[in-house]
Amino acid sequence: MDDDRMTNEENYAFDVAGYLVLKGVLKPAEVDALNTVLDDAKETSGMLAWPEGRREPFRDLLVHPLLVWYLNQVCGVGFRLEHLPRLLTNADSADTPFGEPLTGGDEPRDQSRAYFHQNQVRQCQFVRAIWALEDVGPDDGGLFVVPCTHKENVETPEDLRNGIDDMGLVKQVVLEKGDLLILSDTVLRGFRPWTGQGKMRLLDYGFAARGVIHSTGTGEMVDSDPYPEWKRELSEEGRAATYVPGYAHATPPPTILGDGTSNRVADHRDLYHPGIYKLDPGNIDLKEFYFWDLNGYLVIRNIMSRDDIELANEAIDRFSDRIVVGDELSRGSKSLAGTGRPLLGALMELPKPYCEPFRRMVGHPAITHRLTWMGGSGFRCGGPTAFLSVKGSTGHALHDSNEPLNPSRSYVFKNGRSYCEAVTIAWQLRDVDEDDGGFACVPGSHKAQYPIPPGVRSCDDHMDLVAHPTFKAGDVLFFMDGALTHGALAWQSDVGRRGILIKYSARNFNRSGGDMCHPENRWGPEIEGMTDEQLSIMRGPDRDNRRGNVPRLDIVDGEVRVNYDRAGGLYSTATPDGPVAKDR
Repeated sequence: MDDDRMTNEENYAFDVAGYLVLKGVLKPAEVDALNTVLDDAKETSGMLAWPEGRREPFRDLLVHPLLVWYLNQVCGVGFRLEHLPRLLTNADSADTPFGEPLTGGDEPRDQSRAYFHQNQVRQCQFVRAIWALEDVGPDDGGLFVVPCTHKENVETPEDLRNGIDDMGLVKQVVLEKGDLLILSDTVLRGFRPWTGQGKMRLLDYGFAARGVIHSTGTGEMVDSDPYPEWKRELSEEGRAATYVPGYAHATPPPTILGDGTSNRVADHRDLYHPGIYKLDPGNIDLKEFYFWDLNGYLVIRNIMSRDDIELANEAIDRFSDRIVVGDELSRGSKSLAGTGRPLLGALMELPKPYCEPFRRMVGHPAITHRLTWMGGSGFRCGGPTAFLSVKGSTGHALHDSNEPLNPSRSYVFKNGRSYCEAVTIAWQLRDVDEDDGGFACVPGSHKAQYPIPPGVRSCDDHMDLVAHPTFKAGDVLFFMDGALTHGALAWQSDVGRRGILIKYSARNFNRSGGDMCHPENRWGPEIEGMTDEQLSIMRGPDRDNRRGNVPRLDIVDGEVRVNYDRAGGLYSTATPDGPVAKDR
């Protein structure tokens, strides 16, 4: 609290995952006081109205200085209590695998609970502050969440919501006595059966932003009728359209149904929110789309045939003399450091039959089908490259992200479509186990709006946000190259890594340079005698890594100047690094 704002690490974690665990906020004596009162009361709600001498510790938590400090930044100044506190106990943990169906999620969107972030201003409309009064271990059961779901754009699959298939997404919330969990209310959550040695004791408070209409209070006036006499003369739909919020009879509000020519008030109070979205289950697998949108990557199992796996591995063995050891890419990380990573390129140019499995990869039906819904038709790729790390080979510091936005490598979900401008495919020729190393990423970071914390980038302090998927030979990994924060862990296995990477770009942007970047190739005689300033805007589309790799125009002392500074890492070889007109 010495600083005015949450740290970047805290902002990043909450923005990506939808929750934040604050360690040791309550002192042991404070936890003991709360537990003593709860033991005596033997009740799980109503504590703010308990008799004097019992209610004070619970009222103190309403305005705990650290909680207020965080809620001012997460909910916005003027936040208020929306749900009375309640004690979550073992009884909330049902006997079924997931307990009751999961609650939360942000599709369809509920504005009264939703997470908003725009231009460095964030407001989470509804937040749960959950205090841990007993330890919750990694396998104790109780509260669990599906991280990143506060931003989900795809409806939660019923199998996930009902506990039939956890899709590998469910995460146990691990807490110690005195910890505070700040949880966006749209994060999917539920309870598993409690198996811990002690009690499950979580004290849950619900807070809302200042203008949210969500539920009623408990005062006597809640059940009164505020309508003046004249309003009783209105039609039923007229009264429904002019209700006063905050009263029981209008919470939830009445539902008016109409077709443009007539109205009626429904006999239910369910939300009705028409739209034009229509799921096409024959073309897109809902679970795949959900996993892709939520995490920024997708693993499809057992795509490659056994014959192609064997032939591809044989090709690498036969042409191992062409392997080139690449750069060390840990960028100062202690955990990722190692020797340069071995690479083998030009795989489609190998003599037959060794080129054939790599050529089949590029247009494989299972790949093109998914690329079409991931980014639209017209995608293209460069040649495959074999990543052949051996034990001790360098990892790759995590890089790229949705922040700051780079349209040529961005991800946007709009009207039921995935617009991913850059997708990388990684074919697995050998198994990758949890301890081996290789591909790593931050699930959900393709929607991040805060910079990557240095500790996450280096993996030296991964904040429990970095994921390392495992694979079997024949599996295929799709990931958002540029939008998703990704990299690789140092290779630890005695058996070398064998993965084939193919980078795909959507039809909208050029990421590869090429001859048509040059003005003379694009325009011919049209550019004769032009100045460098003029030539800079006559170039064809070229790779722009963020903002600093293509020539661009600045205004200096009122005059137009070409800026050739390269502020990024990778750039096209077609990009000049200085004036070209004088050399022509």
